Amino acid sequence: MTRKRKYYKPFDLCHSILFNEYPLEYTREIGVPGEFEKKINRRVHLKNGAGGEMDSAYLNNPDYKVLFEKVATDLEHQSVQINEEKLKKIGDYDTQLVVDEHLPTFIVIASHLKNDESKNKLIRSPSDITELYFLDLGEDNIRKRLSTLSEIINSNQHLSTENALNLGIIILYAPRDNAYEITETVVDLYQKIVKDLDLKMETCLYNVISIMIDAYIDDEKEYRRLINMVEKNTSEKTIEITAAHQNTIESLKYAREDLEYTKTDLKNTKTDLKNRETDLKNTKTDLKNTKTDLKNTKTDLKKTQKKLSEANGKIMNLEKEVSEIPKLKAEIQRLTAQINGK
Repeated sequence: MTRKRKYYKPFDLCHSILFNEYPLEYTREIGVPGEFEKKINRRVHLKNGAGGEMDSAYLNNPDYKVLFEKVATDLEHQSVQINEEKLKKIGDYDTQLVVDEHLPTFIVIASHLKNDESKNKLIRSPSDITELYFLDLGEDNIRKRLSTLSEIINSNQHLSTENALNLGIIILYAPRDNAYEITETVVDLYQKIVKDLDLKMETCLYNVISIMIDAYIDDEKEYRRLINMVEKNTSEKTIEITAAHQNTIESLKYAREDLEYTKTDLKNTKTDLKNRETDLKNTKTDLKNTKTDLKNTKTDLKKTQKKLSEANGKIMNLEKEVSEIPKLKAEIQRLTAQINGK
């Protein structure tokens, strides 16, 4: 039985959780050049007049390898290839960073996909170019992370914050063809280490793993089996915190759905108004044409009336001439009789 998904945009949601909870460690672990300093505004005013949000935005200090001065960074998670429309939107993000921070910008794309099919450069003018920086988080990268982490956990080595965080990174960027297999492995590794995690890391990983199980697993029974495995050794405190978060997320989901319906209604209303405007314009044109036709008809009627008047005049003349015929006939007879000597 196919199940209904619980979470809206699960990949973006998990990226946000990892970044918000562990911004320094997360950006470092997925390979973003530079060093995280602090989060900054991620709200964006798009060129079409609508509002938007970057996935994550922060000030990034130089590493003197790729970055040579402080930059305002937009870190975007992508689960699909970047098309022209998305590239233009990212261009708006770039502009917003410049307006907010008055710094050079750095646009980073984190994805499990190869970047050769994505649009990667937006040229607005010779001196205003947005070029995207892609991270290598494809299958080879994720497999290597999983192998290294499995060895650390199964051999009971010390688990650093970065090591633990890799569980979330691995499941988030899992290659889609092997997502189910990797999810099972991540769940198994999580069970082995969960009791050694502090509350913050436990809650972070529990959320990310639960959300990605929801995203990847279609079958209801298999979904419930994996969720039960994750919950088995997770503390009640974390489950309580997550339940509260889920209620908030659910409320936001419905709010987003309502917003989408409202946007659709507004779009339909706008279309209706446009159609009405077109109808009114057409009606106005028809009325104008009708007025012209009436004017032409009036002119024609006036001409016809003149012709009728002229015809009536001719008829009256003919009738007068006809009325004179008996007199003319009598006169002809008289004259004829006179000629004949009568």
